[in-house]
Amino acid sequence: MNLRPAFLARYSTILCLGMLAAAVASCSRDSIIAPSRIAGSSGPSLGKSPTALAVTSTNPPFGDQGTTIDVHILGSGFTSGAQATWLLHGNADPAHVRTNSTTFISSTELVANITIASDAQLAFWDVQVALIGGKNGVGSECFEVTSAQVLSSRSVNIVYRMNNLLQVVGYYNGDEAFVIDEASRFVDLGSGQAWGLDPDGSIAVGRNGNQQGAAWVRQADGSWTTEALPPAPNSVEQNATSAARTASGTLLVAGWDGTPGLRHGEAFNRPVVWQRAGSSWSNPVVYAYPSGAQSASARTVNGLGQIAGNVDASGVGAVWDNPATPTRLDGLPDAINSSGTLIVGSRPAGSTTIPVYWWRNSVTGLWNTTGVPLPMSADAKCNAGEARGLNDAGVIVGYSCNAAGRNQATVWLLDLSGVSPSLVGTPTLLPGLGVKNPSTNDLSSAAGVNQSPPYVVAGSAISSNNQRLPVRWQLR
Repeated sequence: MNLRPAFLARYSTILCLGMLAAAVASCSRDSIIAPSRIAGSSGPSLGKSPTALAVTSTNPPFGDQGTTIDVHILGSGFTSGAQATWLLHGNADPAHVRTNSTTFISSTELVANITIASDAQLAFWDVQVALIGGKNGVGSECFEVTSAQVLSSRSVNIVYRMNNLLQVVGYYNGDEAFVIDEASRFVDLGSGQAWGLDPDGSIAVGRNGNQQGAAWVRQADGSWTTEALPPAPNSVEQNATSAARTASGTLLVAGWDGTPGLRHGEAFNRPVVWQRAGSSWSNPVVYAYPSGAQSASARTVNGLGQIAGNVDASGVGAVWDNPATPTRLDGLPDAINSSGTLIVGSRPAGSTTIPVYWWRNSVTGLWNTTGVPLPMSADAKCNAGEARGLNDAGVIVGYSCNAAGRNQATVWLLDLSGVSPSLVGTPTLLPGLGVKNPSTNDLSSAAGVNQSPPYVVAGSAISSNNQRLPVRWQLR
């Protein structure tokens, strides 16, 4: 299985320092808005510019495989007849990124129409501008060939889940829930946070602005209405984190319900599962604490009613095969597969975490409670990450440390055909939005993957003006 991504990208801006042919440039960031002309430019000028030739940015700073786009090249010293060429590792490769035309706009702006082949390498490319007379200017790694499809220009805090219909949920602006789908794109669900999504796409779940469990239900006209989730006895707060459907179609929603704590304002969480048959919600079923625990919460559920989650608000958790049978794990689970044989998440490692998976022994039926680490890329600068989603084919998604020491969206593949899972190949780092070194440590993160090929991964990536945008990647 080849996990090389290819999907549609959108426009944003990235700055890079350009020098003459003997110099090498480095990249920085600017606005996501694509200017048609640099402020203060007075239109085309056919004379030679007194300023040095330099390539300082491209807009957009990224483009998708298999597309033809216009790219604004910004800098100085441009003259009529200038020609732009895309270089990979210093060499022109017109078979994969071809410049169809270069249009002179001003001494500070060119527009290049380029065609990116469907098999162009996913990488940062240099942009060279050549003038009549032999002068060359190069913007080093100013343009990324990518596969990250921007789902919305709205900056978000996090993308939590994706279902098999490729809908995603999360929250933005600190405490505003959203859902994104193909029909209506970005939908503001109002105050709260959306953490889970019905596989059928009709219900998002999470909590409202008052820290109470909530479900947002899609109506026939496409609008969404909010419903309160029933509390357990002595409840002071709730949160719904994940949703699944049973074989009969009943919706299961997992999360936690908090009881009053020993001190004012402190709550002890109980792992709970709600059911919705038709239009009615059941009272939550409270799952038992592991031995010695004082609190626990469910973070994921499957259609068998199995859950996994946190214990005692720590970096470790447990899996429940039924409401009365918890099994402690040595890390924090994020997702469980539909057959209840594989869990992914993270395990504490010093001051950070590493991505791991836990698996059920098919002979004994027991869980292997020591998480198996998922590897970093060969050039990773550190050992850190988290596995956040998976499917039944053994595709795991999350993030890991890259060569620059940043967290980057990552895909791993497990072979599930043997007695125990085994890693296939090496991890795949997913491309971004033309940014190499953002001010934040998080370049991108993957949150979920669908069940059927071609596999699509959802998550978020940092744009050139340091906004976190919801994105999707297609694996092939």
